[in-house]
Amino acid sequence: MLGTQGRLRFMSKKELKEFDVLPANVLRDEYGFNAENRPQIKVNRAETPVEFHDLIALVEKWAIPCDVTRHDVFEVEGEEAVASFYYKALPFVDGINSWLDSLSDDVTKWSEAAVSFMYFLKAHDEAYQPTDEEILEREKRFQAHRIALKKERDIAAGLEAFKNKDYKLVRELMSEYENQIEGSILAKFKLACKKCNGA
Repeated sequence: MLGTQGRLRFMSKKELKEFDVLPANVLRDEYGFNAENRPQIKVNRAETPVEFHDLIALVEKWAIPCDVTRHDVFEVEGEEAVASFYYKALPFVDGINSWLDSLSDDVTKWSEAAVSFMYFLKAHDEAYQPTDEEILEREKRFQAHRIALKKERDIAAGLEAFKNKDYKLVRELMSEYENQIEGSILAKFKLACKKCNGA
């Protein structure tokens, strides 16, 4: 995530018109939906179950209703702060969900504190930190994708080299895939190998 360094920020004087739909970066940079203009959130302790009182400071920091502004706050705060927020809140998530599930289906009837905790859960979801196992699995998928792309590029380059009668290059590019190719591609590879061997 990037910090604020190098980014021009200002209090926007532009106003959105009804039904305006604009890209997030325009809303952030031209209309002031950014970390510097974030709303000040105050959570009423009297409206908050006592078991969540210790979370109020976190809720007031992270429960930003606007998606664009919230994402910009994430960016400005940085990965370490976002991860810290995620892990501090994690033990309370199920309890907060149970509390909010016990309320009216009509969110407009909720207290301001409950609404803030709802946005807090949304922010927490977006701050998700993968486990070591998930990181490893993701890296395995990325590695498999990189290998597949390399194979595709090497075979394409090998076929081009075959057209140019550069049989040595064909062998260099395609030899590691000999057991993975078939049909005309395999036939061209074997012919290139024979050419290289003087057969």
